[in-house]
Amino acid sequence: MEALLDVGRRLIEERGIDDFNISDVAGAAGSSIGSLYFRFGNRDRFVGEVMQRLIDGYSEDFKRQMAELNASARGPEDIIVGVIGWVAHSFARNQGLLRAQLRRTLESPEAWRPFQDFARQIVGETVQSLEAFFPNGDDDEWQLDVRIAMQMVFGTLNNILINRPGPLEIDDPRTAAELGKAAIRYLRLDEKNISIRRSTS
Repeated sequence: MEALLDVGRRLIEERGIDDFNISDVAGAAGSSIGSLYFRFGNRDRFVGEVMQRLIDGYSEDFKRQMAELNASARGPEDIIVGVIGWVAHSFARNQGLLRAQLRRTLESPEAWRPFQDFARQIVGETVQSLEAFFPNGDDDEWQLDVRIAMQMVFGTLNNILINRPGPLEIDDPRTAAELGKAAIRYLRLDEKNISIRRSTS
């Protein structure tokens, strides 16, 4: 099963969802089509399992990223830049799979829900990490601003992924840096003196 999923992931990344052939997966994994269908039911469920494994991997990696940021960040800008950098890198690293999933979503909008849920998790944990730097933690105005900033980041990355409007590309290192700068400016963190206000309690 692991071999089938690994081969499926590679072929979807390379070919896209329209040119992805289930018989090629079985052949490359040394399995039969019948065995593949017995394990996964149908092509769509197989692709869904590949995508779920992608999200599971993202989730574990993001936990590690947040642990590192929470231990080292000296200000809210470090959290924002670190999270956006991780998100942009993840888009670049798996751009073929994400394009395939967006293509699937055109026919089955519910297919995008696991990715939506994970994006909400990212934003929620980002807000939680930022609370340590804001003296009025119960003031939810800054939280809404963070959520809007992250919505703009995800929307921009999806647009680059699908439409490639330029000048930035999904695998351009400048993309993460520019999105980080844009978010910091939107949140006015470059105007606020809150870099060392981490709670010590």
